[in-house]
Amino acid sequence: MDQPVTITFVPEQVITWLIIGLIAGLLASILVRGRRFGLWGSIIVGLIGAFIGGLLFTVLGLQVSPALAAGITIRYIDILVAFIGAIIVLMLVGAVWWRRF
Repeated sequence: MDQPVTITFVPEQVITWLIIGLIAGLLASILVRGRRFGLWGSIIVGLIGAFIGGLLFTVLGLQVSPALAAGITIRYIDILVAFIGAIIVLMLVGAVWWRRF
């Protein structure tokens, strides 16, 4: 348990995450009715959705192979995972938002 963990961020990966988050967030906000978010809100919803979608796919045992190419690589499966997670995020936000009023 006391093993060090090294996390490195490659600028191309961060740009890829932002692009996938934006696409997934925008698609999810089109599909799920309710409050619309702006550009940054869609990116944040997409990034959170990518995290939740990744956890969901891991828990269900669905394998998504990592990208082997270097640089900015946008794959359909990454967008799909982020999109599914973003829909879940928007549905949860919508449920909490409507209960407040």
